Amino acid sequence: MKLSLTWRIVSIIVIVGLSIFVALPLYWTFTIAFRPNMDLFTRRIIPSKFTLQNIKDVLLSNNWGGFESVPFFVPLLNSLLVASSVTVMSLAISIFAGYGLARVKMQGGQFFESFILFSYVFPPFIIVIALYNFLHRIHLYNSLFGLMLLHLIIVVPYSTWTLRGYFLTIPQDIEDAALVDGLSRVGTLLRIVLPSATPGIASTAIFSFTLSWSELLFAMTIIDSYEKFTLPIALRTMVIGDFVNWGNLMAGVVISMLPPMLFYLALQRYVVSGLTAGAVK
Repeated sequence: MKLSLTWRIVSIIVIVGLSIFVALPLYWTFTIAFRPNMDLFTRRIIPSKFTLQNIKDVLLSNNWGGFESVPFFVPLLNSLLVASSVTVMSLAISIFAGYGLARVKMQGGQFFESFILFSYVFPPFIIVIALYNFLHRIHLYNSLFGLMLLHLIIVVPYSTWTLRGYFLTIPQDIEDAALVDGLSRVGTLLRIVLPSATPGIASTAIFSFTLSWSELLFAMTIIDSYEKFTLPIALRTMVIGDFVNWGNLMAGVVISMLPPMLFYLALQRYVVSGLTAGAVK
């Protein structure tokens, strides 16, 4: 049944309104990052002029947090190291775990599947004190590797569940044919299943990287030195009491947006569906 003209107009108005609601904060962030300080407390929607001074102040100065600290490149590189490592480790774990849940029949498998999803529902702050004490005991407090382990706690369950669902969409006949031809179960996974599951793996990698990149609670709990700050902590440090240098803060936010955006653009061509169409004759 075709929608009436009135409903079409209402739908267009709602979509445009929601788009403006989502885009306005992004527009405001970018314009503050590239506008002069004299415009920050005016009601100008469009900056009087665009400047790179805020970007330079953040990147080329050591006092981006209002005090002498490390260069802004240090938390940037730390976040890149942590997010990239968490992405690789979570994929290595989740691919085998997800495939095992999807294809290997075992006693209690259904309970284990539910337990994985159930563990993801708990908010991280419930276990943050216990994890803090645990990392102290194993001497990983104030350690980027310790932070990676904490990120894996929140990334791996979701990644495993997502990849399990994607593996279930791949025709079983492809794997049966490979097994008949002499491939082992692991060989079938690596040589047959993974190329077909590229869209699911790419989507999971984007999720893992973005979640680790933006995580703040665990980072603030165990990281205690400027040299090991990640970007979320660095951005939080720019708020000093009641004073906020909005130009520098928004410049830092814009810089922090770039790696996830570039990572998404690099994997975007893989995030397509229907790669297995026609694979089984």
